[in-house]
Amino acid sequence: MKKCLLIVDDDIESVKVLQQRLAASQRLVVGGHATCVEEAWQMIQTARPDVVLLGGIRDTERGVLSQQFRLAYPHLSFIAACSTQELVWEPFFRNLGIWVIAKPVLPDQLEALAMMTPGGTGGEGAIVQTQKPVQPAITEIPVQPASALPVRATPKHLITVYGPKGGVGKTFISRELAIFFSMQKQEGQSLRVLAVDFNLDLGTFATALNLPRTPNLFTWVQDMDVQLQEVVKRHGRDPNTVRLEEWQDYVSALPLSPQDISKYIVRHNESGLDVLTSPRDIRHSFEIKDYHLYLILETLKHSDYDVILIDTAPDTTDATIQALFFAEQVVMVGNPVVDSIENIQRLLKLLREAEYPEERIQMCMNRLQRKEMFTLDEIRAYFQLHPSRKIYSIPDDAEVKKSINSGIPVMLHPGRSAAKEAIETLGRALLPIDAGMEKHAKQTKTKERSSLFRWLWS
Repeated sequence: MKKCLLIVDDDIESVKVLQQRLAASQRLVVGGHATCVEEAWQMIQTARPDVVLLGGIRDTERGVLSQQFRLAYPHLSFIAACSTQELVWEPFFRNLGIWVIAKPVLPDQLEALAMMTPGGTGGEGAIVQTQKPVQPAITEIPVQPASALPVRATPKHLITVYGPKGGVGKTFISRELAIFFSMQKQEGQSLRVLAVDFNLDLGTFATALNLPRTPNLFTWVQDMDVQLQEVVKRHGRDPNTVRLEEWQDYVSALPLSPQDISKYIVRHNESGLDVLTSPRDIRHSFEIKDYHLYLILETLKHSDYDVILIDTAPDTTDATIQALFFAEQVVMVGNPVVDSIENIQRLLKLLREAEYPEERIQMCMNRLQRKEMFTLDEIRAYFQLHPSRKIYSIPDDAEVKKSINSGIPVMLHPGRSAAKEAIETLGRALLPIDAGMEKHAKQTKTKERSSLFRWLWS
């Protein structure tokens, strides 16, 4: 069956050439051409394409746009047409399940990828014969779109804590920020805070708070799969015969139920923090697919929580990428050592090339000591940050080590400490609190040393 192709690109002349070349295609029919974001959203709903070719739109953040389309329509197939400069972003697109081809786009490339996608327009020129009868369209099942779900009137704060290198204290920062937020109020009401451990295979957020790891994310995924299998059976199919890409089609038939989140969280009683923990068994993480993550994040967006903080793994897997695009603010955590600094610089370069909005990112150097090889000014220069951009530093004091080993957050320790004040400063930068809350004017200053940063520059 011919597949319907929607082209999203503001290069009108190139699109005209491509449309002319596809006019005689036996596999694809061009169902529309959008030159702006608003037009693209409308045409996806009206043209109902099978495949979307994502070219470029000026003054639009390429990576963000692609992720928004991918999350909003997980049942569609997306192809990113990249220039030579944009191909550096290819691993991120592939982690999102988006195919990548280089410009100029050739009809043969599109036709080959279209053959790998399920579904079709039902038009003439069918070239694929199936032994089984075509199943009824999944859209026959009533679907409650995410936009129809009730959303709280109060602002929601979506924060992701990420570091491209392991062992830098990312989970420690996540834990302390989550506890800090749970102790705050807005408009006289205590904030409802949820911490999510998206380090699916080796997450330790529950351990860091001495919490049980049941229920957890995998418990939620198992319940999703039960619902998905019921949907498949109602269409007269055997769930064991459904391919991975087909599951993404069925996902669109599942209504989101934010009220069900309470079944999968554990409560930290001392602070009132809710935690959605990672699976207990590493093998369970292999069964969590990208469409599971999409459903989880979309459901969280429409929950009653005021703050949702996600702790990620030090990688670029689908879970991490989705968490980065999910967030309104990102805390990039590192250590003032060569390998950690270099990893952050490489990731920043990749994000900039993908036009990721850098204003979302807050830099944090953890375990900073009085005498370091690199000063914060040197690190800022290496990251190519504007001189006005602040790098938040967390000192490595004795209270931190005790806290990590005991599972008692620094924020719950009585009295003051340099680390506690530094975390509060970072927390206030991410989420302004009531004006009446206690303010601390102390700031920890790090003594600078002579430049050794030429080691990295070389």
